[in-house]
Amino acid sequence: MSSNSTKSSFEYANDLQNAMSSNPLKKDETSAEDRNKKIQEAALNIDAKSLVTGYIMQFQMNVTISSETNFSSQNGLFGSNTSAMNDPFKLSGILKGLDLSSIGYDGKPIQELTQDEAKALIAEDGFFGVAKTSDRIADFVLAGAGDDVEKLKAGREGIIRGYNQAEKAWGGNLPDISKETLEKALEKVDKKLASLGVNVLDQNA
Repeated sequence: MSSNSTKSSFEYANDLQNAMSSNPLKKDETSAEDRNKKIQEAALNIDAKSLVTGYIMQFQMNVTISSETNFSSQNGLFGSNTSAMNDPFKLSGILKGLDLSSIGYDGKPIQELTQDEAKALIAEDGFFGVAKTSDRIADFVLAGAGDDVEKLKAGREGIIRGYNQAEKAWGGNLPDISKETLEKALEKVDKKLASLGVNVLDQNA
């Protein structure tokens, strides 16, 4: 790797991807010669180990965000006695900042739900019930990691981080429904890790 480089391998990988996808025939894009130079420079500066680490970290961050969104939404519907629930402005701010469409929810905004509608969403077969939420969180990890043990471990940690971040945002302990959801999601990921020969007892929740 070039000693005077200030970019990471992950950034060079993005440069490489952008250069390779550019069209030198278009006037508003780079020339074929410049394109080839960029490809060569980026390729020379990519360190495989650092690149893999970068992608794993990005994957873990995505899992964390997805998990936090699921847990925060679940908590908002449950109406637990946290400091956020007692502060309408904080409650609105937390829920407004969640991208619910990213986890497949396309219903009414949580703040506008009636009590009965909220209860239906966290019921046993509801979108934010334990079964569907834990499956959604775990499946996000399993689909993105495949049989990659390191990504599975990173995803598992991302789930826990998402839970902890949701708890921090709400200013108190999450309700039992979220704790049970966390356990179910981790159980599913652990089952996959065990099938790949990983001792799940070594994974600290």
